[in-house]
Amino acid sequence: MAREQLSFETDAAIIARLGQELVAKQETALAELVKNAFDADATDVVVRFSNESGKNLLEIIDNGLGMSRKELLAGFMRLASDTKAQEPKSKKFKRKRAGRKGIGRFAAQRLGARLELTTRAKGEKDALRLIVDWSKFSAGTNLEDVSVFLEPAERTSIGTSLVISDLRDDWSDSQIRRCWRTLIALQKPFPVAPVSSAPSDDPGFQVKFFKQDSLFSDDTLVVDLKTEILDHLHALIEVKVDEVGAARFRIQKNRFGEARPWRKIHHLTREGNFVPNYEHLKNVSMKAYYVVLDPSLLPSIVYTRVRDVLGREGGIRLYRNGFRVVPYGEPGDDWLGLGVLYAKRSMLAPIANRNFFGVVEIEDPDVEDFEEHTSREGLIETPAFVELRSLLSSALGTATQQLAEDRGRKTRAGRATTPPAKSDERFSALTESLRDAREAANEVAQQTKTPAAQNAAKKTAQALRLVQSEIKELEHLRSSYADESAMLRFLATLGMTTAEFSHETGMTFDAVRLDFSYIFERAEKEFGQEKKFIQHAERAKGMLARLDTLTSYLNTLAASRSLREISSVSMARAISDFERGVRDQARAQSIELEISIPEYDALFTKPIHGAEVASVLLNFYTNAVKAVRRGGGKRRMLISAERETGKDGRIRVLFCDSGDGIPDSAKSKIFDAFFTTSSAPSSLESDSEHSKGTGLGLWIVRQIAENSGGDVRVVAPPKGYSTCFQFALPAEDEDGRD
Repeated sequence: MAREQLSFETDAAIIARLGQELVAKQETALAELVKNAFDADATDVVVRFSNESGKNLLEIIDNGLGMSRKELLAGFMRLASDTKAQEPKSKKFKRKRAGRKGIGRFAAQRLGARLELTTRAKGEKDALRLIVDWSKFSAGTNLEDVSVFLEPAERTSIGTSLVISDLRDDWSDSQIRRCWRTLIALQKPFPVAPVSSAPSDDPGFQVKFFKQDSLFSDDTLVVDLKTEILDHLHALIEVKVDEVGAARFRIQKNRFGEARPWRKIHHLTREGNFVPNYEHLKNVSMKAYYVVLDPSLLPSIVYTRVRDVLGREGGIRLYRNGFRVVPYGEPGDDWLGLGVLYAKRSMLAPIANRNFFGVVEIEDPDVEDFEEHTSREGLIETPAFVELRSLLSSALGTATQQLAEDRGRKTRAGRATTPPAKSDERFSALTESLRDAREAANEVAQQTKTPAAQNAAKKTAQALRLVQSEIKELEHLRSSYADESAMLRFLATLGMTTAEFSHETGMTFDAVRLDFSYIFERAEKEFGQEKKFIQHAERAKGMLARLDTLTSYLNTLAASRSLREISSVSMARAISDFERGVRDQARAQSIELEISIPEYDALFTKPIHGAEVASVLLNFYTNAVKAVRRGGGKRRMLISAERETGKDGRIRVLFCDSGDGIPDSAKSKIFDAFFTTSSAPSSLESDSEHSKGTGLGLWIVRQIAENSGGDVRVVAPPKGYSTCFQFALPAEDEDGRD
């Protein structure tokens, strides 16, 4: 038999088989076709389900770049094409391609029996129409024997449209929504004109799904960004500044109460005077959707979707003359200081970037008030830009406070409601028993016939009434004593903090005095020995820096509102402030201080004195300093904070050190008052003596924890550490409730 040259043949049924295997679900198939529009740099896509002459149709229309004849044949018509592999990013906006390689044609086959694809590329005079009858691709027919048709077509706009007929499946609204949700990651909330600092930047991608139930009915919007996201947000805040600088704001679509009409906003100058009009702002407008991210206020599916989208896209974006200005509103950019306002907790209403979804537009055609940096990254801090930030942050803060009031929530930090204790329950039970006894005595007095018995019953009722009154007074006194006890605990905490500060500054001043005494007395004699002179000077400089950081930390703490009232505390911020306060002191003692707190600050406690949190950290730190000194090895400390999982997750802080550890025999007594091995040393004594404590510090830490509804304990340390304390406090509810 002579040698023959053969080649593989392809059965036309492979199209159907691949379509079923690669895109089994109808939602997946439709999503792949929309992703192809995204890859073609479309900014708008319309998906439309309709019925014409009894035939179910699906149309996908985009305003992308379209395809030339060459691109159509090399891409759509060639199986296993590597076009997307060769060009991993789109041509115009450099998008990372979302569609899977070579799936588009199979997705179209999966959805219906017939396809008409019409496309026109930029620069092409005519449009092209490709007609494919998928039913012709039947078993027993060679693939190359099945014809598809390409012909000229009429299309004035650039882009591509697909019409798929004889649909293989019915489409419910829920299926359409599921398909849209798979595309949400591709969509940007506010597609506008290209970014001014980079005209080739992506202006956004929007998809709308419509449905026509019958030939004579109008198109009905099934799902888009507005219906799926924006309509679920709780309020719309609007701000306007007219051509003379008069500013107003209002609250629309308020789900917590009535809408509020336009109201003036006045500018507060540095001198504290209100100015009715903004001097530098003209023709500014803002729309910001607002949401409280509380699972009880949104359907569970909607809550997850909104939370995720706002986590990526939340904030206020800035547009000048219709063009986007970066980086304002980008992830991580807090140009209005909303995160700072929320962290300060002067307001309890949620006011972080993740609570807003908005756009501010400014008109400055002559570029007089809002000028870009030479790097074209952001705007220069002109008076107009400063006023803009002041205005918007003020308006958003005022509006969110009003919305919080509508919800019946506290808007300012204040005293927390003390949870009922066991003593409260006993008082209530006793009061109730006395009331029942008094009513019984009155009933006996009414029913008894003899005067003596009636008189005795009345006296019994009067005595019981007097006892009940006394119990109420005792209950009031007990409550007052509880407040006084809390204040005494706070004063003890403040005293401990002050004592630690006095100890540190005392040693520092002593060292400074000795160094400068030496320097001034021996400067002339030893100036020639420059090395020794420099050593002492550097030591003095380091001591002063140490004093400065410690003084600054305590002064900030003493000046804070935490000395006057309790409020929710950002544990992440408290740890950061503490780290800055002791950084130089730790460095001077060769201590490696590691801080581990989340970048996204959600670690807010229920109301507590901020000084108590600082005191806890300082107590752990001073104990750890003593421990690492005694340990003799590498001096390391770790402070970490996180929120425990679960609905009522607490804020948990771990403070670990590499010191000499806690003996097993002492672990059960470590939090007892006055448990120590020695008396407290004076500030003049040696470091070894300062390794010993008075035994009150950890007891106070336990009091702070337990009286705040939390706890403190010794836990197993992580690798590389010998001791680890866990301090936990109840977390503030997500919307600021206490």
